[in-house]
Amino acid sequence: MAEPQELDKQVAESLRLALKLEKFFPQKLGVDTVRILFPLSRLNLYAKDEYILCQGDESKDLYVVYSGSVAITQTQGTAGAQLATLGPGAIFGEIALIRDGVRVASAIAAEESRAFRIEYRDIQSLMDGNPELAEHLKDLARQRSGG
Repeated sequence: MAEPQELDKQVAESLRLALKLEKFFPQKLGVDTVRILFPLSRLNLYAKDEYILCQGDESKDLYVVYSGSVAITQTQGTAGAQLATLGPGAIFGEIALIRDGVRVASAIAAEESRAFRIEYRDIQSLMDGNPELAEHLKDLARQRSGG
């Protein structure tokens, strides 16, 4: 089971870079700002082979890999395939964010890994208050999903 981790300034800055928020937050993000922007979200530690999210589950949360690596896998019928291995700074979970909220693939910690889980309610709150940021996050998700 995911183990909550403490935030530090490196984690905060990695979120700014991964989410390409330089335009909105030109200065480095601090821990306090991350806590204000994402009050329900947290950095979690995942053990090797631990599922972070499962294909078919309903969720619109977004993840940013902070350390370690995450394997993205997909099953179709009885066949399964590894689609990618993501390292620090990579985002995953974005397809469900812009589609119907159903996970199209699973994400599994390929080694002990830390990932920042951004709760959808935090993303929605940010987007409701800032249409330009909302469009930026949606564009980022579209780019990552190939659509």
